[in-house]
Amino acid sequence: MRALLAAAAVCLALPAATSALPPPKRPIDSYCSPSGDVCYGIYNRGGIVFQITTPARYFLRYSVCVRPPRGATRCRSAPMRDMGSTWSSSIRWPRGYGDHGAGVYRVTWKQRGRRLGPTLTFTRR
Repeated sequence: MRALLAAAAVCLALPAATSALPPPKRPIDSYCSPSGDVCYGIYNRGGIVFQITTPARYFLRYSVCVRPPRGATRCRSAPMRDMGSTWSSSIRWPRGYGDHGAGVYRVTWKQRGRRLGPTLTFTRR
């Protein structure tokens, strides 16, 4: 009987403990295809991160192109990684792209030279 009461107390405490967790960080800007097969976004995770997620292995590599407020557009290619139930990849900014100062940066995800969806933006102050 004591074990049953202890288990019930633990189960009752779980919702209170999990509700105290911080909510996941929201993207600065993001996009998901209408089917939900491709989602990508710009996140602030101790620095700017470009991330893409797919439910299956639709492609092995993709590119992220960044057009800074001043300077030329630069593209970087990265592999998709198996995360178990999804495929995902992240690229940190400004590594490989350069920090071109304050202003609006335009970010485009591509696969085989074709855009995967709309261009997203973030602002560096």
